[in-house]
Amino acid sequence: MPSAVQVPPDKCAFDHAATRRNWQRARLRAGAMLPLVVLLLLATLTVMGLLGDRHGSPPMWMRIAGFVCLVAAPFVFAAALYSLGPVLRLRRIRRVLREYPWEYRAAVRPCPGVKDVMALPVQLRTEPGGAWSKAMRAINPLQRKRWSGAMEQGAWFAGDPEFGGVIAEPGGRELMTLERGSRTPLEEYRAITRDTDRIARAKRAGLASLGAGLRG
Repeated sequence: MPSAVQVPPDKCAFDHAATRRNWQRARLRAGAMLPLVVLLLLATLTVMGLLGDRHGSPPMWMRIAGFVCLVAAPFVFAAALYSLGPVLRLRRIRRVLREYPWEYRAAVRPCPGVKDVMALPVQLRTEPGGAWSKAMRAINPLQRKRWSGAMEQGAWFAGDPEFGGVIAEPGGRELMTLERGSRTPLEEYRAITRDTDRIARAKRAGLASLGAGLRG
């Protein structure tokens, strides 16, 4: 079983060479489809523009191309948004990893009885046999709800236990964003807001806004 000693001592998690390599590989996979999607989008806009500027009856090939573009345009636009999502999420991961170091967590498990259409509800355990955290939302940037089960035997965490952050298999593999999944009690919220250094660090890492996020 992985131990806390194996967590790299780097000042920030992105200084860990293996973590950085794993992030770069994920970034290449996430961006692989973007050039093709952009070309399709530009081609669609170009053909539609030519049809709009042309006077008189266009040739048959142009009418067929225009019809195909008209039908395909919503799908190309949706594909562009879908391809951009993982890239943006990986940028968020890098921002957190550049601010926080890796910390060891004894286990991360899917949260029993909690459902989320867009994310995987999980709970973290800091020490073996310790209490589980409140439910949080984990998202794999490449395959949104992919879960290998490896983190149930130990995981790495970078971020703030209240605001969220990043979780990964030991070694910095299978990076996932981690977001709050529930409200913060009022007294705890007040205590957090008094810790200006903690709040400033969370903001630098690009974690959720403190006022609206913690309460709502």
